[in-house]
Amino acid sequence: MVENIILNKIGDGTPVSTIWNTDGAHQDSQEKPAHYEKAITEVGFGKYNVMLILTLIPSAFATSFSTSTMSYVFPIAQCDLNLTLDNKGMLNSITYFGMLSSGFLSGFLTDTLGRKKLMIYAFIFDGFVVIMCAFSKSFTYLTIVKFFEGFIENGGFAAVIAYTSEFNSAKFRPFIPLFNGIFVNSGAVVLPLMAWIIFTDSINISTFGGFIVLRSWNLFILATAIPSLMAGFLYILLPESPKFLMTVGKNDEALKTFNKMYKCNNGSTKGEYPIKALVDEPKLQGNEKLGHVTSQRSNIQALKEGFRQIAAIFYRPNCINLIMVVIIQFGLLMGNNTLRLWLPQLFAAINDRSEVAKKEGFDLCRTLQTLIPNSTRSNGTCSVNYNNSEVYANNAICGAVAIVILLLSLPMVRLLGKKIVLCGSALGSGLCLIIIAYYGNHITVTLTLSSIHIGFNYVAFNTLLSSIVDLFPTTLRAMAVASAMAFGRFGSSVGNIIFPALLGIGCLYPFLTIGGIILVSAFLAMLLPDSDMKALK
Repeated sequence: MVENIILNKIGDGTPVSTIWNTDGAHQDSQEKPAHYEKAITEVGFGKYNVMLILTLIPSAFATSFSTSTMSYVFPIAQCDLNLTLDNKGMLNSITYFGMLSSGFLSGFLTDTLGRKKLMIYAFIFDGFVVIMCAFSKSFTYLTIVKFFEGFIENGGFAAVIAYTSEFNSAKFRPFIPLFNGIFVNSGAVVLPLMAWIIFTDSINISTFGGFIVLRSWNLFILATAIPSLMAGFLYILLPESPKFLMTVGKNDEALKTFNKMYKCNNGSTKGEYPIKALVDEPKLQGNEKLGHVTSQRSNIQALKEGFRQIAAIFYRPNCINLIMVVIIQFGLLMGNNTLRLWLPQLFAAINDRSEVAKKEGFDLCRTLQTLIPNSTRSNGTCSVNYNNSEVYANNAICGAVAIVILLLSLPMVRLLGKKIVLCGSALGSGLCLIIIAYYGNHITVTLTLSSIHIGFNYVAFNTLLSSIVDLFPTTLRAMAVASAMAFGRFGSSVGNIIFPALLGIGCLYPFLTIGGIILVSAFLAMLLPDSDMKALK
């Protein structure tokens, strides 16, 4: 018999050796109450885990659509809504301001009331808010509705990352945010294809005496509500996270979930699930740093204890780790979402100048200058170019390249570790923007470097999320993810507001400024603790 020794940290973080036989069975007694990491490792990885990963698709599409829809609507709706360049910057950023305002609250509710409840409510309400957004007739109404969309969407994203990660062992957990990133970028490929199909000048539906007017861009927004509604109703069918159930003392429910996962993953080949009892986590975690958790608590009791648990975020190492991750996330998402959300406008400007470029050659600075206000107007009239097939193709290419880079990052995380992948990909992302500033005077170079920048940035961003899941305990995990996302989205808001301002100064400044901020995030990431193969607390 060949034996392998695997070192895990369980409970209070004490390393414990677990002896495994070659057939996967434990030599030690299964009658002892098992910690979460031992219980989830016994479940294995199989069909149930794959199914949960696939449920990320509608929620990832909802997240991608929520933040990206407006950048495709601008070139088509700018005349209907009388949009200026500053209006476009505000609409690109207002969703992120909504996400920022709800970040801490949504994380708190997820950690106290459960992941499942918040995911269901967040995605279903988000779907209805997007439907309201589709009936926009003015810039002001659209701005208000997009703010509330962001307010709701942030909680769903944070809950999904924590929820799906908690169904996987330490061996597979790092890949969950990366898979989510792949699906988010798949949404970034689907969205321009939807725009390609839906946008046309022939749609003009007027009802109730002109009170409701629907053009193609309204129908485009309406279609983007589908993933949110699908995700909300899908999560009704799924169980609560077993890790959260153990944290609040609902071990019987957690054990049922582990049994269900084990049977789905292994069928009848390995008999019954070997774990018969789970440790009482509320007793283990009853200290001042993690707060007290009452077993089988009510929602009111959960909220009361949740407020006391917030204090744990101010103790080391939680406080230091949170400050580090929110600063890093600020820089990463500023870099990602600023260029990404302005790319459709940039490609539209390139498309509009295509005839000039054939005669004079492509010039990035001159192309960017066409984004300055009034450049789309001629003799006081506003016109819309619906012949944007090349624009949509270029954006789809960017999303596809990002997917390839994310797929290549999966073995790199296993081979090199999360920290090295995080620092390396952030460094590459920042350098791509700086290179664009000086060598972007060719459409192919601009497209290639933009695609690589977005791909590297998504790898860094999702690897950081994976580290956050491991660095914080269950009672603070969703709050930490939501807080990091909120600050990251604040960076996105700032980036989208300063981009047109920097563009007015000179075409190099947006790329150099944002690229430099990403490089700062890359160096800060080097200071994060190593969280590879760390058991969840």
